[in-house]
Amino acid sequence: MSFTGDTPDEKLFKEIQPDECFNFECSGRCMGKCCRFITILLDPWDVEVIARHLNLPGPEFLELFCTYDFGSSSSWPFVQLKHAEKGPCAFLLKDGRCSIYPVRPRNCRTYPIGRAVQVEYAGDIPLIRERLFMVERMEFCLGHEGSRTWTVKEWLEDSEAYKYYELSDLYLCLVQYATDVLHSRAWLSPKTARLLMPLLYFPDILRAKLGISEAELDHELFYRRRLKAARTLLTEMAASFGYGPLAGGIVADQNTPLAEHIRQVIIGEH
Repeated sequence: MSFTGDTPDEKLFKEIQPDECFNFECSGRCMGKCCRFITILLDPWDVEVIARHLNLPGPEFLELFCTYDFGSSSSWPFVQLKHAEKGPCAFLLKDGRCSIYPVRPRNCRTYPIGRAVQVEYAGDIPLIRERLFMVERMEFCLGHEGSRTWTVKEWLEDSEAYKYYELSDLYLCLVQYATDVLHSRAWLSPKTARLLMPLLYFPDILRAKLGISEAELDHELFYRRRLKAARTLLTEMAASFGYGPLAGGIVADQNTPLAEHIRQVIIGEH
């Protein structure tokens, strides 16, 4: 579980340190109860990894398993699992286990540890502050009665959370850059934000469009370059509205097709 913006109420979510110990072990008696009627937000890396695991194109995965909307104040696309919000998660098996457990979303893999994240920009450099906390116990959850003891660090390592945190933070930095540096709330509309969808959520479609193979850029590097391209595109769009570091200056060659311009950024020619 991650939060952006204001951190959760410190009285309800007391900060914990990486070396603190806690007991937790999932129990068969409550298995899967935490996967019902719950909001599970997905960031672009979550979507990509799960869609690839299911061998589904990005748009089809979003259509089948997700809802997404453009924030009323930010116009930024927010994605979440649609079945879990209204009942059992679509990936929940009859025995309560997860059918996509190896590629489960970041927020699922770290429970019962939550993470609050704040990103602030001092000029062009993001400052990331994080706070780890124990998520409020749900009445049906018997995990805390388990005998196995972990440190917070051990739990996050075992769940392979740190790589997810790193890649999620890159995305959070992009969102905050658009908000704080480019003042996107003043000019970004849902129609304009849709231009970002291939860069954020449809890597397979984008690869085919740009002719970039996995041999040229592996999945993780392609993800990093896509976010770089999204930042470049947003900066140039902001300039056309009079915002951001390029406002009033020279932006990309207007004669270069958008797809070629994005390809140049992704493969490092820009």
